[in-house]
Amino acid sequence: MSTSRTLSRISRIGDKCLIGSTMLLNSNRLMGECKEDESVADNLKKKRQLYQWELNDGYPPHCKAVPDQLNADQIFSPARILETLLLVDPTDHPALTVMFEKLAPSSDITTMEALEKYNSDHHGGATLGNMFTAENVGLRSDWYTDAVFAHQQFIGVNPTTITVALADWIQNFTAAANDQGNTAAAELLSTAPAGTLYVQDLSYYRTLLKLNPTDAITSDASLAQAAKLPRYGGASVSLFQLLSTGVLHPLAIVLDYKGNIDPTVSTTIINKRLSPEDSSVDQDSDWPWRYAKMCAQVSDWTNHEITVHLTRTHLIEEAIIVAAQRNFPDSYILFQLLSPHWRTTLSLNALIKLLVEQMMAPLSPFTLSQVLAICNNSYNSFDWVGSYVPADLEKRGFPVDQLDSPAFHNYALRSRYIGHVDRPKENGDSDVASDAYVVGFCAEMQSQAGAQLSQFPTVTTLDALIDMVAMCMHISAPQHTAVNYLQQYYMTFVPNRPSALYAPLPQTLQELQAIGELDVLKALPLQVPQDWLMMGQVPYLLSEEVSADQNIIQYATNAAASDNSLIASAAKILAVDISSLTGTFAANSDAMDDQITKYMVLDPQDLAAAIVI
Repeated sequence: MSTSRTLSRISRIGDKCLIGSTMLLNSNRLMGECKEDESVADNLKKKRQLYQWELNDGYPPHCKAVPDQLNADQIFSPARILETLLLVDPTDHPALTVMFEKLAPSSDITTMEALEKYNSDHHGGATLGNMFTAENVGLRSDWYTDAVFAHQQFIGVNPTTITVALADWIQNFTAAANDQGNTAAAELLSTAPAGTLYVQDLSYYRTLLKLNPTDAITSDASLAQAAKLPRYGGASVSLFQLLSTGVLHPLAIVLDYKGNIDPTVSTTIINKRLSPEDSSVDQDSDWPWRYAKMCAQVSDWTNHEITVHLTRTHLIEEAIIVAAQRNFPDSYILFQLLSPHWRTTLSLNALIKLLVEQMMAPLSPFTLSQVLAICNNSYNSFDWVGSYVPADLEKRGFPVDQLDSPAFHNYALRSRYIGHVDRPKENGDSDVASDAYVVGFCAEMQSQAGAQLSQFPTVTTLDALIDMVAMCMHISAPQHTAVNYLQQYYMTFVPNRPSALYAPLPQTLQELQAIGELDVLKALPLQVPQDWLMMGQVPYLLSEEVSADQNIIQYATNAAASDNSLIASAAKILAVDISSLTGTFAANSDAMDDQITKYMVLDPQDLAAAIVI
C-alpha cells in the first residue's frame, strides 16, 4: 500500500472531514462540554445497554452480545462455509465429506513434482466452485525459489512484520557462519551496509510461552484425532539482505530459536546462494534449504493468522467499535465518519471462537491455550501510536523519505504522500481537549473495565485526533485488506505455506543437511487429508472477493450523498483521490521485479472499506 498520507487519505475521507468535526466543536453542536439534549442522552443510554464488554472468557475484550447479529451464511459464501464445516465436523454429512476429501492429494505421492501436478490438474472446470477455482502460487514453476520466498515477505499475506535486523541478530548470524566455517557468509554479514539486513523474527514464541530449549513446539494431536499425528513448528528467525536494486534475498534461517545461537541449542542453516545472481546451486534439489524455508513459513502462519490478522485487525477494530458505540451518539460526526467502516465486523467477530477453536488452533503447531496466549499478548502489547503508518515504517527500517528509491520498489507498502492537513485557525486543540465524547472514548479504550488497551493515546489535540481516527479507519480498510485477501493465492497450495509440520524438526545441522525430498513430503499432512484440505479451505473461506458494494469506491460514493454537508463535500474530494490511486497502484505493481504475480490487492476496486470477512 502506501505511506502515511496515502493511507490517511484513503482511511479518513480526507482530512477535511475531521476539520468538519472541529467546525462542529467550534459551533458547540453535539459536543461533550454542552448539556446533552434528551434524545442524545437516551441514545447513549440505549447503546451502552446494547454494547457491553465481555472480559472473562479467555479472549481479548469484545462485545458480549452482538445486536442484530448476522448468521454465518449471511457473511460468508454459503458454499464456502458448508465445505469448511464438512471438514470441521464430518459426521454431519459423511457422504459429502468423503466426496470433498477426494480433493486432497494421494497419500502415496512421493515427489514434489507430483504435488505440483495434482495442484495443476485441480485448477480445471471440473473443480470450479472450490479452493481451486482461482489461481494459486503452486501454478508457478518457480514457487519454491528464493525469489518467491523473499517476495512474500514484501507482497505476500504478511508484509507487515519484516523489520531491519538489529545488531544482536547480525552478530548471532555472523557467529553461526563462523561456527560453520562459512567465511564468505561471515564476511558478507560483517560488511553489509547499515540498514540492509532484515529479519522475520518469530523467536518470541518460546519466551512468551515459557518454553525450555528442550521443549518441542508441538500440538496435542492432528485435527483428525483418529490420525494421532502431532503437529510441529518452531520459533524461526529468517535473515534477508535488501540490495540497492530492490532485490530481497534470503541468507539464513534459524529453524527454532531457543534463546541461543549456539549450534548445540539452535539449528541454523545458511543459504548456499549468498547472492541472487548465483546460478551454481540447483534450487530445485536443495532440499535442506527448501525445508528451512518451509519451517519459516510455518512459523509465520501463526504469526500472520493469530497476531497480524485476527488480533491486530479484527479484535482491535472490535474494541474500537464497542468503545465508540458506548461513547459517541449516533448524531456525532465522528460516529458518522467511523461507522460505515464497521459493516458486519461484530457479527463476523462473533464467530471467532469457532474459527480459533475448531479451525485455527487445530491446524497450528500450538495447543489452544498457547494460541490464546499468543492472541492475548499481541492484543495487550499493541502499540497504538507506534503503529501509525509512518512511525511503523520507520521503526521497521523503511524510511518514509526513501520509499521512492530503487531499494524499496518491490515493497507493497510504499507510495508518495498525497494530500495535506488543513488546520482551523483557532480553538482546534482546546475544543478537542474539552470534547467529553472523545475524552470518554479514550478513557474506555484504556480502561481495565473496557478495551484494556493501555497504550491507547489520550487525545487532547487536533493532530492527535486526526491520527487516532485515521488509525481506526486504516485498521478496518487497507490494513485488513493487505493481510486478508491474498490468503487464497499463497496458502491454498499447502507446500508453500503449511500451518504446521507433521514430523519433528531436525535438532542439529547434520540432521537438517540430511533432509531429502521424501523427508519434506513426510513433513506435510499427506497422511491426513482432512488437515490438508483445511489448510487450503480456511484461506479460501476468508478470501472471498470484495464485492463492488463493499469497496472503498462505493464507500466514497455513499459518503458523498451524506446528509451531512461536511462529510459529503470531503467524500467528493476522496472520490477524486481514489480515482487517481487506481493508476498509482497499477504503476507501483508494474514497477516491481516480479511480473508473474501482480500486486493489486490494494487497488481501490479490491480494497474493502470494512472488515467484512
